[in-house]
Amino acid sequence: MNNNQDMILLFYRVAHVINSSLDLDTTLQAILRAVQEALNAKAVVIRLLNPNADALDVAASVGVSQAFLARVPARVEPGNIHQRVLAGERVHISGLGQMDLTGAEPHDLPTDLLASEQIDQMLAVPLQVRGRAIGSLGLYCTAGCQFDEPTLALVQAIAELAAISIENARLHTSLFRIAQALTSSLELQPLLDQVLAATVLEMGLKAASVRLLDGSGKRLELVAAHGLSERYLTKGAVVLAKSPIDQRLLAGETVVLYNVAEDPGFQYPAEAESEGIRSVLAVPLRVKDKIVGVMRVYSALPRPFTSVGIEFLESVAGLVAVAIENARLYQALRARYEGLKVDVSEWYRFLSLG
Repeated sequence: MNNNQDMILLFYRVAHVINSSLDLDTTLQAILRAVQEALNAKAVVIRLLNPNADALDVAASVGVSQAFLARVPARVEPGNIHQRVLAGERVHISGLGQMDLTGAEPHDLPTDLLASEQIDQMLAVPLQVRGRAIGSLGLYCTAGCQFDEPTLALVQAIAELAAISIENARLHTSLFRIAQALTSSLELQPLLDQVLAATVLEMGLKAASVRLLDGSGKRLELVAAHGLSERYLTKGAVVLAKSPIDQRLLAGETVVLYNVAEDPGFQYPAEAESEGIRSVLAVPLRVKDKIVGVMRVYSALPRPFTSVGIEFLESVAGLVAVAIENARLYQALRARYEGLKVDVSEWYRFLSLG
């Protein structure tokens, strides 16, 4: 960039965009266009980590063809650009327009399309929220681009702002979808299915589940799950006497497990590791002063779950607990109604015979 004033103006534009909308697509497109214009970039792309943590999928782009994006590998593999960026590295590669890249830094970009797209350089920086990588911000430039240290620092700062914006928009969208699900039905199963799907999608997780106490109060029965295999779901019963984690939950505590394979209180660590589960956040489902079950979310990567994520899931669990209670009351009223219909039918039949 030309001077400090230009940098300050770009930073202000991006901050203003983030503060103006909670719609994720609108926000991302506005950020990308501001960066593209200010840095004279050929293209700018935002990629987000998928729930399984094995690929970076395109979330928004400007200035580059879909054919090019489709041929950029999405998978996160050892040593590739995606893996390096997710590890916190800024990756800058120049000379991409040259067909002979002998001695250049290795990359896995589609070389034959680089010339047609007039791309000679790329810069990829991590999108991080509180130290957790959620994706990447990539800039593609012609041969004339210059990335000095102040510009690199500015791009990194913009990426961090964008990451916070993405996280906030996801939480807002998630709450909206959950609110829609909670008012869409009084049938418990479809209601829980929709809530879990929305939570997993918007928080960028692998899976989620809800378990409720059985009549004996000694086991937690699965009532809904999203993103978990049948093999994992049928691994065995969750028995409170064998699960210190669930004992803590039913005592009213929220539990964060950074690595389930190493936590002695988790009942099925080997099965969780085989399922690809690394971290778990679990919260109690409380109706008034009574805890009726637990809600769990699962991450494919080690995830510390900050206070923002914990408070969000606790809020969702509170709504879910109320919805469960309402659904149970509805089922009880419907059962009474059906019983009354049978009684009235029998009464009319008795009168007609008399």
